[in-house]
Formats: sequence, C-alpha cells, structure tokens
Amino acid sequence: MRALGVARLYRARMSVADAPLPSAVAPPVAAAPGPLSTPSAPPGPWPVPADPAGPRPPAPRPDGLSREAGRVIAAAFGIAWILCPTVEPMPTGHLPDYPLWQLPIDVAAVVSIVAAVVVLWRGGRNGALLGAAAGALMAVETMICPIAGHTPVGWWTWAQTGLSLFVLGTSAALTARRGPRPVS
Repeated sequence: MRALGVARLYRARMSVADAPLPSAVAPPVAAAPGPLSTPSAPPGPWPVPADPAGPRPPAPRPDGLSREAGRVIAAAFGIAWILCPTVEPMPTGHLPDYPLWQLPIDVAAVVSIVAAVVVLWRGGRNGALLGAAAGALMAVETMICPIAGHTPVGWWTWAQTGLSLFVLGTSAALTARRGPRPVS
C-alpha cells in the first residue's frame, strides 16, 4: 500500500521487480578514527589512450576539395554574386516598375547561389552542380537587365558577365575534375 502512495506521488510506474521500501532507517556508519588523508592533487580528467597509428587525417570531403579550398571557392562565389548588382548603376530618370516575369528568375538565382555557397562551404557533393546553376542564372539576370529596360548596356554589363562566367566556369572545372559519377 505504501508503494502505491509513492507511485502516485511521483507518478511513476511501479513494477513487481521494484524493491520494497525499508520500514526502518539504518543508523549512519561512523568514520574510522585516524588522520584524514588529503589528496596531493585534485583528480583530473580520464587519460585518453594514445592511438597507436597516430592522429587520423580528416575524412575526405565528398566533393574532393580540401576544406580550405572549398571555403575559398564558396566565399568567392558569394562575393561574385554580391558584386554583380553592386557594380550596376541606378537607372537615371524615371525608374520603371519591376517586371513580375523577372521575379522567378531572381528568386531562383538567389536560392541557387545561397545553396551553392552553403554546400561548397560544408563540402557536399552537389556544390559544383549548384554553382553551375547559380552562374547560369547570374548570366541570365545580366542579359535581362537591359531587356527589362532598367539599365542600358555599359561597362557594368561586362563586369557582371565576367563574374557570372567566373562562377559558371569554376563550377564546370569542379565538375570535370570530379569525373563521372558511378552508376547506382
């Protein structure tokens, strides 16, 4: 009956294997008389056994790049994407309304470059493929700006073309470097 009260108090399930509660409290055990021993140093962390083969090298990335190379390429892609609209001047005169047919292209470009940068930074397999998609969409955006009428062709168009081709060409080189995928 007492165990049932404890179970209700703690709302814990009781089973037959649970030990019964003691009815009396045992007296405390007295410490043995004698000098107290004080440790010379506090206990430290557990010693880690040494690996007989030595430290293991980091696992290879699925994209075949070193960690630093993947991060440098990811940062270069991000900087190239930021520079593309930065070098373009603001339209002079009347600012035309944003054509909504351009929105899916712009959104796809943003999503693809963010995904490419993240995947390349983390070392995923599809970083080069996402980078190629981002470079192609950056090139399409570069061509669409004069077509939409918001800026004429100028030096910035060629700078944007160069940045787009940098992302596209680097991604193509990464894809070619990796070789064909095995058939599953």
